[in-house]
Amino acid sequence: MSMLFESVSNTLRSFAANQTRTSLGMYFILLLLLSHLLLKLYVRRRDNPRGLPYPPGPKPLPLVGNLFDFARENESAAYLGMAHEHGDLVFLSALGINVLIVNNFQTANEIFEKRSVNYSDRHESPMINHLMGWDWSFGHMRYGERWKNHRKMFHRQFQQSVAPIYWPVQLKAAHGLLRLLHENPGDLINNLRHNAASVIMSVVYGIEVSPHDDRYISVAETALDGMARAANPGAFLVDLIPSLKYVPSWLPGAGFQVKARRWKKAVMEMRDAPFETVLKALKVGTASPCFVTNLVTDIEHKEHRDEEMEQIRNCAGLAYAAGAESSVSSLSSFFLAMILHPEVQQKAREELDRVVGRGRLPDFTDRDSLPYITAITKEVLRWNPVAPLGLPHMSTENDIYRGYFIPAGTLIMGNSWTILHDPETFPDPLRFNPERFTNKPDGQQFSPNDPLSTAFGYGRRICPGRFMAEAQLWVSVACILSVFDITPGKDENGRPVSVEAKFSSGMICHPLPFNYSITPRDEHTRRLIDQAMLMDA
Repeated sequence: MSMLFESVSNTLRSFAANQTRTSLGMYFILLLLLSHLLLKLYVRRRDNPRGLPYPPGPKPLPLVGNLFDFARENESAAYLGMAHEHGDLVFLSALGINVLIVNNFQTANEIFEKRSVNYSDRHESPMINHLMGWDWSFGHMRYGERWKNHRKMFHRQFQQSVAPIYWPVQLKAAHGLLRLLHENPGDLINNLRHNAASVIMSVVYGIEVSPHDDRYISVAETALDGMARAANPGAFLVDLIPSLKYVPSWLPGAGFQVKARRWKKAVMEMRDAPFETVLKALKVGTASPCFVTNLVTDIEHKEHRDEEMEQIRNCAGLAYAAGAESSVSSLSSFFLAMILHPEVQQKAREELDRVVGRGRLPDFTDRDSLPYITAITKEVLRWNPVAPLGLPHMSTENDIYRGYFIPAGTLIMGNSWTILHDPETFPDPLRFNPERFTNKPDGQQFSPNDPLSTAFGYGRRICPGRFMAEAQLWVSVACILSVFDITPGKDENGRPVSVEAKFSSGMICHPLPFNYSITPRDEHTRRLIDQAMLMDA
């Protein structure tokens, strides 16, 4: 929603620049917009005949509502400021779109968990679902049987009890990351991207990605870049006026059609290309055991095989889409935190050396004996949550909550950043402090003290791959701290460069580029890495 005003402005500027050709089209678009607003106003009054108050929020302006109140950057921090003024619920409405931002853990639990029947739907974005081709992703599907069938299939393969099956692949990928960091420490982000892709492609498709210029990775990056740009409600005018999806791409102001066509090509190739590769390998008997081969083999003689085959294709595609950039975000935040807090590195190394020793690398059998490493992974997820606002839920029906009227079709956004930076729950919240998670039970209870309850979403829409994601972060952190020192980079005079904790805006939050240095702890580092890679082979 942060790009709502910019979307409208850019479209109108485009029309104005081409007015000799498009004056009729401009008036048509403005008429559509006015009709849309009048219809929304009528529905709003019809559905709330008692005149109940809406949740608190900034005072709307005539016609445009809260159009200028939506944050255009640093969304989470901006909405935190609104929460300080208006409370744990902040309601915004503009151009017919209602948005409710939830800024408190208890309130999020009441809405997304206790009232999940009404707050588990998704808004069908004309740009994302229809024009860009993401309608196959159950992360974007409307709540219903189709979504439930996809979710059930995905959950069966990635639930907590199944997660240990993937540990050998994840450990091997962590060792591969160590090798990349040792051989090319100056290319951190590309190393992390390759690592994330290697885990997911191996687990889901049994495919080993190329170290450089892998076609699967490059296509997925294009598809996910489009998703990140379109994810905020109102980023494109077509999301405000759905009938614009029928406007031809040559019409000035309809440049979104050109972008959508390019992104859709990448989206469909990301989903279909690796899946077809696995099917061909299955036919000739060369496929490796993986998510796709296991499920395809299971349905070989089923009655509704085509329908389930499509579900497998869709779930496999979503596994990559959901896991790739989130893993890069978490690990890059970890590196930044280690630079800013060398005392955390030191304490972690002391635990690793005491428990594991220097003769081997840590693995999942050491997990229960390395509570400080676990605390670091939790603090990474809290300190910079991957998706600060996540994908918005949508209310299915009109609701009354605490005396406030919440209309059907309202987009509900859990502000995970604000919740995970609540000073009452997490004192000194901007400081990276793993100690806040030491000596606490590591159970599965929904607790405000555990970022796993918030960082991966809410209610029935919580990320079903969270156990695999958290395990990958844990083993990567443990292995990296075993063999590397992470310090600030140095300037031309050999002095450490100042590093600050700054992060990008958008659906997925990454640290902004920072100077760093990754060096082996000692002369045994290469031997440990080679030894681990040899055992993996």
